[in-house]
Amino acid sequence: MRDFRAELAEEPCWGRRAEFLWRTRGAPLVDAMLQNREELILLCEWIEARQIRSYLEVGIWTGRLVTTLQRLFSFERVAACDLGWAQRAGLPRHLPPEADFLEARSDSPAYLAWREAQPAFDLVLIDGDHSYPAVKRDFELNRELPHRFLAFHDIANTHPAVVGVKQLWEELEGHKLELVRPLRNGAHTMGIGIWSATEQP
Repeated sequence: MRDFRAELAEEPCWGRRAEFLWRTRGAPLVDAMLQNREELILLCEWIEARQIRSYLEVGIWTGRLVTTLQRLFSFERVAACDLGWAQRAGLPRHLPPEADFLEARSDSPAYLAWREAQPAFDLVLIDGDHSYPAVKRDFELNRELPHRFLAFHDIANTHPAVVGVKQLWEELEGHKLELVRPLRNGAHTMGIGIWSATEQP
């Protein structure tokens, strides 16, 4: 087993500054992965164990996560879709040079056409709009398109701005795996959930 803790040690993840900005300004205006480092380590171990070779990220913020995962795993295919909200807020965008990238809403005709043109993905991470209607729409659209696993960020988060993901996750039937580690200093627990209709994650 690779030492992902060491491999991720220099990568910026969710921390005190992101938490403070999110609570005070309503947005974590930092150029970092918006995931709990401990949960990200678990995700990497799962990707390695399940031999994930293609990856799509829906909602990338500044792209640190998709770029880091591509560095760690050298996926055969990597793709991403994002609205560009972080860039309009003055933050950079990081993308692997080989990534197929679409700047569009995930509920747009452009996304559907782009996604239908893609081969199947081993893993699709849904991490865009966290409201219940939006995350449910993202789930329903992507489950109809070729994939092996769908994943969600914030499945354990009870903050009113993102609790829609938790609500949807609890409603889902099928095979589910929860990667959840608490944050410190009173921060909301996030959680990554991995789902499949047919295969145990």
